Amino acid sequence: MNKPQIIISEQDLQRLETMLEHQAVLTPTMQHLEDELARAEVVKPQDVPANVVSMNAKAMITIAPSTESVEITLVYPHDFKGEKGQVNVIAPIGAAILGLAEGQCIEWPQPDGHIMKVTIEKVLFQPEREGNYL
Repeated sequence: MNKPQIIISEQDLQRLETMLEHQAVLTPTMQHLEDELARAEVVKPQDVPANVVSMNAKAMITIAPSTESVEITLVYPHDFKGEKGQVNVIAPIGAAILGLAEGQCIEWPQPDGHIMKVTIEKVLFQPEREGNYL
């Protein structure tokens, strides 16, 4: 499987690890997310590159075979309200895109056993880029 370099802030890492530790059972996607966190380059929030998908970021992504971009917002499970464009970080698409930069692609396993290929087209909003390190 294609595993591009990913970058995650110390805050996002800490919050996600805490969330995963409090799960009674880890789904396969949560296990993949845990693996991704373990291999990520971890940086201070102010050092997250402006073109990287962090938690609460908005991005334009493409999911092959579609060539049409969709706008998503990556959120924590407790912030997921099912609103249009929201993607939960413990959903396959959410776990796949965390830490990716514009132009990067990743192949990610879906619950049905198929592999999806996701490309980050553009990071439209990123809290760290706006100076929001909370």
